[in-house]
Amino acid sequence: MNGAMTVVTFLEEKGVPFAFGYPGGPILDIYDAIYKRKFNHILTRHEQGAVHAAEGYAKLTGKPGVVIATSGPGATNLVTGLADAFLDSVPIFAITGAVARDSIGKDAFQEADITGITQPITKYSYLVMSPEDLYPTLEEAWKLTTEGRNGPVLVNIPKDILSMEIACKLPTGHGKIMHRPQRKKADNQVENVYHAIWQAKRPLMIIGGGLVLSENAPSLMREFTEKTGIPVAFTMMGKGGIDEKHENSLGLIGMHGTPQADKALDEADLLLAVGCRFSDRMIGNPDRYMDDREQVVIHVDIDPAEISKNIHANIEIEDDAANFFTCMLSGFPKKSLPKAWQIWREKLFAIREEYALDNAKHYPLDDSLFPQAVVREISKLYKNDNPILVTDVGQNQLYATQHFRVSSPRSFLTSGGLGTMGVGLPFGIGAALAEKSRPVVVFVGDGGFQMTIQELGTLCEQHLPLKIIILDNQSLGMIHQLQKVFCKQRYSASAMLANPDFCTIAKAYGIDGMKVTNKEELLKGAKALHDAKGPFVLHVLTNADMMVYPMIPAGKNPEDILLFDDER
Repeated sequence: MNGAMTVVTFLEEKGVPFAFGYPGGPILDIYDAIYKRKFNHILTRHEQGAVHAAEGYAKLTGKPGVVIATSGPGATNLVTGLADAFLDSVPIFAITGAVARDSIGKDAFQEADITGITQPITKYSYLVMSPEDLYPTLEEAWKLTTEGRNGPVLVNIPKDILSMEIACKLPTGHGKIMHRPQRKKADNQVENVYHAIWQAKRPLMIIGGGLVLSENAPSLMREFTEKTGIPVAFTMMGKGGIDEKHENSLGLIGMHGTPQADKALDEADLLLAVGCRFSDRMIGNPDRYMDDREQVVIHVDIDPAEISKNIHANIEIEDDAANFFTCMLSGFPKKSLPKAWQIWREKLFAIREEYALDNAKHYPLDDSLFPQAVVREISKLYKNDNPILVTDVGQNQLYATQHFRVSSPRSFLTSGGLGTMGVGLPFGIGAALAEKSRPVVVFVGDGGFQMTIQELGTLCEQHLPLKIIILDNQSLGMIHQLQKVFCKQRYSASAMLANPDFCTIAKAYGIDGMKVTNKEELLKGAKALHDAKGPFVLHVLTNADMMVYPMIPAGKNPEDILLFDDER
């Protein structure tokens, strides 16, 4: 078989159900092999849509999402998605075509050094330069996507290797064996961790995306928090790691976290952080957490590079979240819980009760169509359906994170580290293709939606029952908010005054939709969205002056939190 057939056969052997992509000249042989093998391929309308859809699939399933692109602009159009996957630990297997080997470095048509371009934003970027290396490289790259901390890899294959005949008997090598230093595993730290915990008076556990990505870790963590009584807060990427209605859940932590979670962060004398990296969205001012602060930090992460990178850890554990909690539960000491913990818990839960974000008194459902109330109303409709929540980036992301309830892991898909606008629709497509038995609900803003709006064509072609809610405030909402607060209302390039009728565009793709401007229309439209058998677009007109609260300004501390209507 030729190199292209080798690639497609390899994907079949790995059980890949489909690949996302967009054809081009240098990878024509791959698409010919796809045709001959009847391999399932999802044609998106743009390579960026393809890689984001692959992310959506991978985020939901934990399996590598496969994306195929041609050389030059096709490959460079993958860059944003690869960077997004790299920061959020998403396993992506990207295959790109390259110009023929004798043309490399000669500025040939559609030549770009995608191997060099993507080195900083992939776990590894391969350039195959001999036919004998093709299959072993594919094997090694595939393994690397889910080895240790998940992430994207890219395999760049020259055009002539794709067309070249390769021996039918494929080698079965295991690739390179890389030396890694011995890690500080959880089984050696159980006694130290429990000693630190029992000494604490105000402990707090923080869970991040690493916990959600670790198989069985959420259920083990739940058992641990129920045994110890330690309250739990989650980062945005950790949403779904604990049922938000669980008695020990404090909700979202960080810049737009709940008052109780940020109060806990401010006053805790012990932080047990599992699968999170103390990013600037969580810790605004890291200087507060220097060595002289009377606070013990226990940091658990599968990636040693993340430990003590932003905040110094007193106890470092370089391990998978599931293994950490397995070790902690197996070594659980038969000891009564410190009495001080009850006072600590009651204080935090009283704040949780006072400032409950789902309290309608702050944002009632009326003709103002507060986006918080809109999200809350749609969340109620899906409360018994175990939905998959997908968001774009911006205010819509935060409204959905705060007000749409998620109760199970891998049920919340968003762009965390890179904050990529335009991911909502393709993420939703990838999720709906991966899981057809659960509803997929996508919240987008008018800005981000227009970045990948062409993927409505993919949605229609695949007959996916995606439910899309556009929170249209005729502006780049988060930029508008920041300019209002920090630039004395100097609104520079944040208005979007020529937004189209999104329902008319959806209709052109054969997708039903409804535009709503008041409470009565919203109630009708939300029910139509929930009951629709196929895809549906709900276009909600909201006010540009609405703000996402709570908010801790960048670089500030939890005590600087702004609550509802500037209430401190």
